[in-house]
Amino acid sequence: MNFFTKIFFTSLLLLLFSTPLFSTVYENAENKKTDKWYLLKDFSTGSVKNIYDKKKKSRVIKFEGESTRTAYRLKPKKGFDKSNKRGEKLLSWEMNYSEDFVIIIEVKTKKGKRYLIYTPGDNNFYLEYGLGRDASSGGWKKYSRNLEKDLQESEFENKIVSIENFVIRGSGRIDNIRLKKEKQKDKKKETKKESVQNLVPKTKISNKKYTPKLKKVEKNSMPTIFLNGKNPMVLKKGEPYIEPGAMAQDKDGSEVMVTISEDIDIFKEGEYTVIYMATNSIGNSVINQRRVRVGEVIEEEPSSSSVKSSEREEAPEEESEQEILDLENRALEMSEWEKELALREKALAQKEQHSELPLRPGLEL
Repeated sequence: MNFFTKIFFTSLLLLLFSTPLFSTVYENAENKKTDKWYLLKDFSTGSVKNIYDKKKKSRVIKFEGESTRTAYRLKPKKGFDKSNKRGEKLLSWEMNYSEDFVIIIEVKTKKGKRYLIYTPGDNNFYLEYGLGRDASSGGWKKYSRNLEKDLQESEFENKIVSIENFVIRGSGRIDNIRLKKEKQKDKKKETKKESVQNLVPKTKISNKKYTPKLKKVEKNSMPTIFLNGKNPMVLKKGEPYIEPGAMAQDKDGSEVMVTISEDIDIFKEGEYTVIYMATNSIGNSVINQRRVRVGEVIEEEPSSSSVKSSEREEAPEEESEQEILDLENRALEMSEWEKELALREKALAQKEQHSELPLRPGLEL
């Protein structure tokens, strides 16, 4: 092997090891397309554009909508399968936002679905983390989050099985969304720390009384939400909606705060959903819902003059009943991350009215 051949192979090896082998790019806007994004039109109107950013000197994705009322979902053709197979849990992205935003990462964990929420600010709540006060001050900023570590900040024994969805709300620009694997060195350090921490309770604290209590709380302590009033509720067009309220209790009888989210247009006929969420002190959450119909369904009685005319009138009645069933099924089949978006919308509205209150009442540990 001559001298030039050695240089060639050496440079090739350096190039291979310097590039992120375990990294999956889900959006860098270089294909000049927006086909990876899905606009959630159920909430409001908006648009997704692929533009050239002069300050960044590269192509980026631009969102334009009704502030945080508009939601955008990243939907790769094959989902997040590659990252899930490789065990990639380090999420990084670049963004330029001059207004409030909400990023929701839906993950499947060993204890079920969870939603990691990232917002501007310094406050952290249950599964919600602030990216800093300057996150919405404009200008390009880069962020990197270890999703599993963020999950374990609130649920220290839980682990991520797979990443399911990436949703962002608010108007701004985003680029270079990628997932990569955690470095092996960091993993070794963490395992050493965990092993040391696990040894402490064995030597200083008796596990006979401590362990069974933890198991009981995790398995049995799920709050229950009780709705006051009718479900479903029927309102006439223009009739004001008065919230009947709800209460929640944990297994031990202690009261749990309920967060209520609704967006009912009393001047527009249709069916709406009120979301109720309760989270107990160990982070177990439950969701309940109330259906509200604006505009009564008028059912015409069949004419008794002839049998044929009554048979003709039965068809539209069956169709109207089927439409009601479809609306009910649609409300029941509402995905969990859509509910989470609705809850966040209510929290933001409360934030504008009461700036001193926390963003997510009822979700503090």
